[in-house]
Amino acid sequence: MLRFPVCRSGNNPGRVKRVVSCKRKTHHPIVARRKPAGPGRTCDAANKENDMKCLQDMKQEITDMDSWEFALNANKSYMTGISGSEQAEYCTLSELTKDHSSMTDVLYGRHLRLKVSLTLWQRNIGELLTYFLRIQDIGVFVDFLPLISKSIDEDSSRITIGSCVDLLPLVKKVLASPYEEYLIVGLKWINSVLKSWFDELRSSGYSGSTKPQSDKNYQFFNRQLLDLWHQQPSLRSVPGIAGDLAKVIDSFLSQLY
Repeated sequence: MLRFPVCRSGNNPGRVKRVVSCKRKTHHPIVARRKPAGPGRTCDAANKENDMKCLQDMKQEITDMDSWEFALNANKSYMTGISGSEQAEYCTLSELTKDHSSMTDVLYGRHLRLKVSLTLWQRNIGELLTYFLRIQDIGVFVDFLPLISKSIDEDSSRITIGSCVDLLPLVKKVLASPYEEYLIVGLKWINSVLKSWFDELRSSGYSGSTKPQSDKNYQFFNRQLLDLWHQQPSLRSVPGIAGDLAKVIDSFLSQLY
């Protein structure tokens, strides 16, 4: 029977130490390499140290997850706590926005109609009158009427007494408004007509004159103006600028025969 020599421990410089191989336990796919155990460490001590390290890592991961989950839950609870108030504010703002949206639509529509009115005014007064009568938008008409009054004051040939007869029904609607600004605009227009054609209107009266047939437009205007004054007697007593304008018109009507 063959025997293999075994090296014994001692002071023999040529001795060979037996190496003990230990497989360390791990709980992670990637583990940082550790320094090799010294000559005084055993395999059990290394394994115990490795287990403690893994346990500490797991505890840290759990702590981190708990902290993150707590932060999410806290934020969710905060949002849930104010959702009722935010919802109420949102409803209130929605109502305000709804009103603003309606006003924006009105102003946008008026702006477009004023642009169309200006284009027709530059092209042909007859088309402008037809447009005003078709849309029946008093707001647009009031915005545009001062431009017509200015043209009459400047003695422009663009406006005729026949055009004024066609405009007067719309002016009556303006003067039926309770707004002082509307009254001032409408009464200023009537005063512009009276100043521009005062002699013709006065001589025409209510029943016409001996002048040519074309003078009927002056008669028609006088009759419509008188009807307006009878239908709205309160115009004689309005205060301020509108009242001063109304007195001029009342004085003119008293001179007709």
